[in-house]
Amino acid sequence: MDCISERAMVIKEIAERKFVEKDYIEAKKLAQQAKDLFPGLGYISLFITTIDIYLSRTKIIDGQPDWHAVLGLDNTATLKKTCEKFYNLYEDVKGGKNNVIGGEGALQILLEAFCHLSGEFWTMCPRCQFKFQYSNDRVNKVIGCFNCHGCYLAVPLSCGAYPTSPRTMSHFERRKTSVVLALKAPSLDHVGESGF
Repeated sequence: MDCISERAMVIKEIAERKFVEKDYIEAKKLAQQAKDLFPGLGYISLFITTIDIYLSRTKIIDGQPDWHAVLGLDNTATLKKTCEKFYNLYEDVKGGKNNVIGGEGALQILLEAFCHLSGEFWTMCPRCQFKFQYSNDRVNKVIGCFNCHGCYLAVPLSCGAYPTSPRTMSHFERRKTSVVLALKAPSLDHVGESGF
């Protein structure tokens, strides 16, 4: 490592400490400084994206987080645009979550924002513990589990219980168009046809 990259690494480490202390503004400033000094520093861009997600989550409008800001959208964004932005951010963060401090929490914040903006909810089969996402019109309806084939009442999970593992997120890992189709599925039969 040369002198510039070493200095950038030291600044990044300080930024990470500030992040752990929840001083997101100072963490972003330092991370940006490290990136400006040495743009090739490992995962620095993703660390800045992660900080931005946490910072956006702290913006409150009418007593609620500004979910549009979390996804980097304006208030007039369509469902399709929301899906695309979520998918891209989620994939970026997921790809480096093991190398970026705060990555797992950023994924959770993205899921929370997406669920609020898309009119969707997460529910879990009590038999096999598999988690599914449905449109809000399925809340408190009896649905069939695609994993164990049992029936259960679709009760929404709390935001903190949204899944982050690939097993439960498989419908987001498909092509962007499949994500949009899955989100628009109005009934259990259509959800099954769209593959999740």
